[in-house]
Amino acid sequence: MKIVHIESGLGNQMLSYCEYLALRKMNPNDDIYLETIIYDIPECNDYICQWNGYELERIFGIKEPKNIRDIIPNDKWQELMREIRSSYFWVHNWNYPIAFTNAFKKIGIYLENIRGDFDPNNNIITGEPEKLNIIKKILYSTPIAYTIKRWYYKFKKDEIIKSQNKRDILFIKTDKNIFTGQWLSFKLKGNDRFLIDDYIRKVFTFPQFTDKRNLDLERELKSCNSVAIHARRGDMESSLAWCYKYGYFKRAVSHIRKNVENPVFVFFTNTGSIEWCKENEKIFGLNFKKDKVIFVDWNIGEDSYRDMQLMGCCKHAIITSSSFGWWGAYFIENPNKITISPEITIDTTYHC
Repeated sequence: MKIVHIESGLGNQMLSYCEYLALRKMNPNDDIYLETIIYDIPECNDYICQWNGYELERIFGIKEPKNIRDIIPNDKWQELMREIRSSYFWVHNWNYPIAFTNAFKKIGIYLENIRGDFDPNNNIITGEPEKLNIIKKILYSTPIAYTIKRWYYKFKKDEIIKSQNKRDILFIKTDKNIFTGQWLSFKLKGNDRFLIDDYIRKVFTFPQFTDKRNLDLERELKSCNSVAIHARRGDMESSLAWCYKYGYFKRAVSHIRKNVENPVFVFFTNTGSIEWCKENEKIFGLNFKKDKVIFVDWNIGEDSYRDMQLMGCCKHAIITSSSFGWWGAYFIENPNKITISPEITIDTTYHC
């Protein structure tokens, strides 16, 4: 038996499902199950946003493999959930691999945890970081520190990409019963995603647009030199602040201008951030009075996946480190597409 853990928003769910595809490729005769327990624990959403819950079946019609919940008797499942919730893993550095495998063991399912131990010292998150960590954060967030880091990463590019290679774990072939998932490495370079690309494109087929607004925009995006800008903010606003503060979007837009004739910039962002984008054109290196710009703000809630689908209709893309944005860029069919990301480990055609 092999269990693949899935959590978080749509982009991460899709990456974890790719891990299932890789596992199935290497172990075609084994029993493999998905596990989506976190969506049944409301407390988790207070720490890491789970967005619209589990979406792969609703959007893509994915029903295989079975969820591990489907083969466990209800009384055993309730025991499993009590054990997991009593661990309070979400305040112990989100240490679900240990909490979940221990809970499965309690009900007689023995799994080797290859996902790791996120909190070996069993520390409780207090929300009050140490003074040293605060000082480090301040130092690392200066323009000089960011510039040094960016050039260092360019200099050490091959070494850094190699360090992110999880190929042997993603494509693991083993007779053991294992617990894995949520590595999120298939958006990175050097993990042999090409081995399952055909499966990925077959399984992640979006339902066709039916509403006039998206249909009209789809036609427009395909008829011009459209450039998706995924300005991820919301729950990742603080972790991605450097993208907005230190010129990433300006450099990316400049690269597009040099290589794309008459670009049309199309903004996709989380609910509540469109107005912020409209008020900060200089951060993006744009002039909203002169440049052709479109803001997409109507796909919300359970329809938010339509933004990913529309990004795939563009000719080029500028993204942050968000998996949602990466998928949008991945689905672009233009053979000469330019996809830009801020980190050299992300699998796009250009980094700046």
